[in-house]
Amino acid sequence: MNEALSRLPLLLVVVAYALFWGWEALAPRRMMPTQPGRRRGNLLISILSFVLGGITGTALLALATWTSERQWGLLAPLHAPAWLYWLLGVLLLDLTDYWRHRISHATGWLWRLHRVHHTDLTMDVTTSFRNHPLEMLLRAAFLAAATLAFGIPPMALLLQPILMLPVLVFQHANIRLHPALDSTLACLIVTPGMHIVHHSRVPAEADSNFATLFTVWDRLFRTFRPAAMPEACGVEGFEGSNARTFITMLVTPWK
Repeated sequence: MNEALSRLPLLLVVVAYALFWGWEALAPRRMMPTQPGRRRGNLLISILSFVLGGITGTALLALATWTSERQWGLLAPLHAPAWLYWLLGVLLLDLTDYWRHRISHATGWLWRLHRVHHTDLTMDVTTSFRNHPLEMLLRAAFLAAATLAFGIPPMALLLQPILMLPVLVFQHANIRLHPALDSTLACLIVTPGMHIVHHSRVPAEADSNFATLFTVWDRLFRTFRPAAMPEACGVEGFEGSNARTFITMLVTPWK
């Protein structure tokens, strides 16, 4: 069963990409500006990010198995059904990702890495995994710390990407969604209307909606903003070809 679950994330990403890319072609929410090479650069760095995510995910699963065998972490003393451990594990991993994301906006050197994701001048499915490889390693370090501190069960580490990855592609998709449906879904998960606010060029808007999967964290920590269309996406000073090629994305943190 665990082996089958470990193969699901890649399949779900491929299916989600195909579904929402097709949806974007048929019913886009916004007209996309002409940016030669943008999608190619996004896809190249996305492949690298996904490969690193797979490697670090395997390492995290091994760490969770090791801690579980030794009954480490704050969850260990609980006497609860297995499903409750898994649920708590998924929620704690998502909470960790919320704070990792929020800290990345507030800390200079972390922002330089995370800025690669935000320098995209628009947002579509190819933005989903536009992450600097060093940020992917940093994310794994945060999740490893949570795994050790809380004693995250291995099953939670298998389930979390299965739930999170399709939502990650969905929230970046340039798709036409009825506002009422977007608002209803945003009560639970991150939606395109909600997430595009986070990609705004206005810092006050970008410093909101940090959640990766469940929106409860933004509501709980008062960083939630309702769906709205920003005047522009991206980061001041990173326009044109210097924001969209594979090589420039890799060197962006040192600019």
